[in-house]
Amino acid sequence: MTVLRKIAFCSVLVLTAALETACSGRLVFAEDDLGKVLAKLDASAKTFSSAQADIVWDNVQTQPVLDKDSQVGTVVFARAKNGQMQVAVHIKTDNGKPVLKDLSYADGVGKMYEPAIKQMQVFKVGDKGGQLESFLTLGFGGSGQDLTKNWQITDAGTEAVNGVQAAKLQLAPRDPALAKTAPKVLLWIDMDKGVAVKQQRFDAAGNYVIFTYGNIQLNRKVPSNAFEIKTASGTQVVNH
Repeated sequence: MTVLRKIAFCSVLVLTAALETACSGRLVFAEDDLGKVLAKLDASAKTFSSAQADIVWDNVQTQPVLDKDSQVGTVVFARAKNGQMQVAVHIKTDNGKPVLKDLSYADGVGKMYEPAIKQMQVFKVGDKGGQLESFLTLGFGGSGQDLTKNWQITDAGTEAVNGVQAAKLQLAPRDPALAKTAPKVLLWIDMDKGVAVKQQRFDAAGNYVIFTYGNIQLNRKVPSNAFEIKTASGTQVVNH
């Protein structure tokens, strides 16, 4: 699963949630409900400073054979002083087994630290920063206006996600370059909090990654070092 994990991670950094079922309780949007979702995102974006949550991160490879990797941990999103989004993910288990892994994105640089092998991978976003920001703010700090500007939006009714009846949106990138690598995204929005409870992102081959969020806490103080990764002595740094 090493290659699959790296592909999923890079999609978060360079561009950078349970499977849908027939019994998901899907309802149909009224015509004006999409406008209500976008308005809720606009309102949430005005007050958004941070979000902290539990995360289940599922990577699913569909070709050439079905393969799935599931990681569980916590995630922090926060607006930097320059307005850009910062993210830190702390993985605790991988396929049910204890595994520590730290990932972060701040100031145009993504990092992935694996203590077990004493390795830190560093990814510089470069001119892909705009694409990445459009992904990082999906459901966390992004406004409805931003969503409309960057994505073609189709309402897909409502579905229950971890006990929350969420508005479901299907998104397609307006950026042709982004559409080649991430042609489809599904987003589930908690209409009480105005943030995402789930996101499913597809690549051009039909593989996908799902992020499911729980115990979401909004606008709490985030430590200034939350997006720094401390490494052990002797850690190898691999730059990409």
